[in-house]
Amino acid sequence: MRRDSLDAGDLARAIASGTEWLGANREFVNSLNVFPVPDGDTGTNMHLTLLSAMREVEKAAGGSLSQVAEAAAMGSLMGARGNSGVIFSQLLRGFARGVEGKTTLRAQDLSQALQSAAQMAYKAVMKPVEGTMLTVAREAARSASQGARAGLDVVALAEKVLEDARRALEQTPELLQTLKEAGVVDAGGQGLVFFWEGALKALRGEAVTSRQEPLLQVARTATERGQARQPAEDVLKESLRFRYCTEFLLKGKTLPLDRIRHDLADAGDCLLVVGTSDVAKVHVHTNHPGRVLEYCLRLGDIHEVQINNMADQHEEFEASGGATSGRPAGTAQRIGAGSENPAGTASAPGAVGTASATGAGRKPQAAAVPEKPVGVVAVAVGEGLATILKSLGADVVVEGGQTMNPSIEELASAAREVNAKSVIILPNNGNVILTAERTREFVDKSVSVVPTKTIPQGVAALVAYNTAADAAANARAMSEAISQVSTGEVTYAVRSSSVNGFTIDANDIIGIKDGEICASGKDRDEVAMSLASQMVTGESSLLTVYYGQDVRASEAQALQEKLADIYPHCEVEVHYGGQPLYYYIMSAE
Repeated sequence: MRRDSLDAGDLARAIASGTEWLGANREFVNSLNVFPVPDGDTGTNMHLTLLSAMREVEKAAGGSLSQVAEAAAMGSLMGARGNSGVIFSQLLRGFARGVEGKTTLRAQDLSQALQSAAQMAYKAVMKPVEGTMLTVAREAARSASQGARAGLDVVALAEKVLEDARRALEQTPELLQTLKEAGVVDAGGQGLVFFWEGALKALRGEAVTSRQEPLLQVARTATERGQARQPAEDVLKESLRFRYCTEFLLKGKTLPLDRIRHDLADAGDCLLVVGTSDVAKVHVHTNHPGRVLEYCLRLGDIHEVQINNMADQHEEFEASGGATSGRPAGTAQRIGAGSENPAGTASAPGAVGTASATGAGRKPQAAAVPEKPVGVVAVAVGEGLATILKSLGADVVVEGGQTMNPSIEELASAAREVNAKSVIILPNNGNVILTAERTREFVDKSVSVVPTKTIPQGVAALVAYNTAADAAANARAMSEAISQVSTGEVTYAVRSSSVNGFTIDANDIIGIKDGEICASGKDRDEVAMSLASQMVTGESSLLTVYYGQDVRASEAQALQEKLADIYPHCEVEVHYGGQPLYYYIMSAE
């Protein structure tokens, strides 16, 4: 039966059904990780983002279609987790803008809304990568436009959109070499397809049931399985064509965000302009920061300017072999603060203190405590890691990271909890950085993000933290400190794969150095020692190991003794981290 339009109830049911269907398949989406590590969480992040959207949709029951769409957009933004969740929230935000003021949706309206959604998502990522969920969203919008011109009704148009989105998903490995090497399609794109599958079920009046048909994966030839990933040096050189990382807040009235993006597009790369008409965050890598500042001064007032010379930082990092000592003497003693264990011994779980599993280490600020100039919010999972971060000066530790990315609302709530005029957020995970950046929009105080991607980087940043300095000075010092830390991780493979020239079987132990798999094997300690050999240099003076919840203290002690014998010039410290999935997290300095 032909259906010419959708109303508010139809849209709410479609979002609910899409959320449920994605939730039913989130573990499969999680498995589509380029690295075969057990912390793939794209599906979980997208599903939790949509659950937050649904809570707001339920509150908007009885409202217009436009109000339902706006509720979904706002809910998804507040609950967005990880990069995939933030991008999904921008898709919903663009969709809401495309249906603004409408009470029903015809095929042409749906087409325009999907185009608006794709455009908004692309704008949120200043250097979009094809072969991702952005590509799938764009091809879906193109399909909708074709269907509307062909006179399809809304259900037939939705069916065409889904069919073409699946085709676009199948092509993602051809657009992104890392996907092809790993033998998977893009996880975010697959999550988007699952969402649209569920939404279409609602439009057809079908119930969401458990999936029966085979799931899409990419077949690989023997040649492709043996291919190694190309070195990233060329990419690194490209990213350093622009020397100065320039970041500031721009405040004014009716700020033209689109025009700012357009006018600054040629200023450099990694351009990010997000916010509202009253306050915008501007970030760009450029060779002429003065020109960027002068341009923005014509539009409003500039605040919290940060300019860092990335080329110098990188040269120092490379010259030191990636493991220079960027922290002052006494780092080891500060990590062990509050512990009776002598430096250089393995700390048992109870020796470094404990924190609650949810919101680890969080305590309400007492009213009598005077407001500080600067406070710190850090992200971590594992009671030992939370205790260490607190001992180094973090005011609030939000639970999350490798296995569960916190939402914008959780980070915003933590920032509000800190009794300080300014707050610095340490994401400690690359997938949390974008979420942390968006937190600024929801906190009525100055918020800076130091882009820490690992726990060792977070530790280094906190060691550089100076309670007597202002936020800008601290952010500069902390950013400089993290550029001089090399991070290693030991975990296990969740599936067989070929990555970086390594042929890996499911359940093999793998070692990861600064985001690249560099060791694999059957024995956990052997992989850990192989990883350490690629991290420790002749200039290294300290090797720190944080052991996880699946490692006994005696096992960590035995590994410490082996490493100490191999590297007598280097102090070896072992601390209880309590992190899940990762047996060891290591840093060399």
